[in-house]
Amino acid sequence: MRFELRSRQFYSKTLRLMAPIVLQQTINFGINFLDNVMVGGFGEVQIAAISFSNQFYALFQYICMGLGSGAVVLSSQFWGRRELQPMRTVAAIAMRLTLALGALFTLISVGWPGLILRMFTGEAAVIAAGAPYMRLIGTTYLLAGLASTATYLLRSVGHVKIPLIGSAVAFLLNLFFNWVFIFGKLGAPRLELVGAAVGTVIARAFELLFIFGYFVCRDERFRFRLRDFTLSGAGLWRQYFRFGIPVLISDTLLGASLMVVTVITGHMGEIMAASSAMINSVVQITNILNMAMAGAAAIVIGNTIGEGDIPRARREGNSYMVLSLLYGFVMIWILLLLEGPYMSLYEVSEQTAKLAHGMLLVNCAWLPIQANAYATSKGILRGGGDTRFLMLADSSTIWFISIPLGALGAFVWNLDPVWVYLLLRIEYPLKGLVCMIRYFTGKWIKVITAKS
Repeated sequence: MRFELRSRQFYSKTLRLMAPIVLQQTINFGINFLDNVMVGGFGEVQIAAISFSNQFYALFQYICMGLGSGAVVLSSQFWGRRELQPMRTVAAIAMRLTLALGALFTLISVGWPGLILRMFTGEAAVIAAGAPYMRLIGTTYLLAGLASTATYLLRSVGHVKIPLIGSAVAFLLNLFFNWVFIFGKLGAPRLELVGAAVGTVIARAFELLFIFGYFVCRDERFRFRLRDFTLSGAGLWRQYFRFGIPVLISDTLLGASLMVVTVITGHMGEIMAASSAMINSVVQITNILNMAMAGAAAIVIGNTIGEGDIPRARREGNSYMVLSLLYGFVMIWILLLLEGPYMSLYEVSEQTAKLAHGMLLVNCAWLPIQANAYATSKGILRGGGDTRFLMLADSSTIWFISIPLGALGAFVWNLDPVWVYLLLRIEYPLKGLVCMIRYFTGKWIKVITAKS
């Protein structure tokens, strides 16, 4: 088994991609995390309301991630061969799908926020608090979707600085306007939960203007302009459906599964809902490096396969598997050290805090396997174009094992909430094992061309 662990070029390219992705993912997470923390002092109802509202938004983000990542599978290999015209056509396909998706989610979120929230909880107070927030957040779907797709496309050609700068400024804007409108500063009305939504809308609007504006006006790698929105080609549509749509389906099912998990925990009572909301924020933090490493692996391996160097792609895959396991073990210690300061941000009951601690320990137990599962599935195999296998692996472990066991544990077996939470997250070791076996078969490498 050979590696690239001594290759400076491997580390240089990986770090050039990972560092900005980590920072941008941190910032993007921080925009929603700020809302969660800054209203945390208002109590469990407000925490649960904002968490449930953001779950629907998270589903949209996962679908956008699928759209963008599906485009990356193709464009990264095309960039390895410097085939610019197919890259622009793939970008046009992804952008048009994003517009349709954003319009649909805007309609649902603005038109029926109460209906969506009732999927997660039967608590009338939580629904009443979350509906105005969700209605305002609904206006950002088109903005965030186009910015997200442009970000993924820019990453596929190694252009990561502009999305990072845009997200950094958006985070600062969100922080400032949250402070103004949540707490009623500088003469503004005190809007509490609704104020958090106002800050997010302003941040997302800037992000669109900066990132998407750069992609269609200034970028010289894709050279995609507004007139290119109409680009099409039967061969590339077929390739996108063959390699990109399975990614979209996989990430959509993943996002939907997280919603279902929230539905299960939400119907187990206010304490379980609040504890889960607190720990979900921690889980997202640990996933930032997971997703960054996976994103870097997909691009690096995709570019290498596009260049025609298959042996090097295998060595790079071996290296990412080792690095992901090491990261998982390091993160266990970091989470345990930060638990105290993080929990002190919330004013919750002792019972809620105790349950949140148990959930944190479950996440620590899964971290190395979870990190490896991300690197293998969302990175190595995806970069190799093995997207149909990944779609099956994702859907089967989540929907046929993890969610049914969690639902049975919660509503039939009446297990302790921590055990229910463990069952709901058992997908990670299962998926990691399946993807590792697939990796060692060597069948994951697919060379993608612009022709059908």
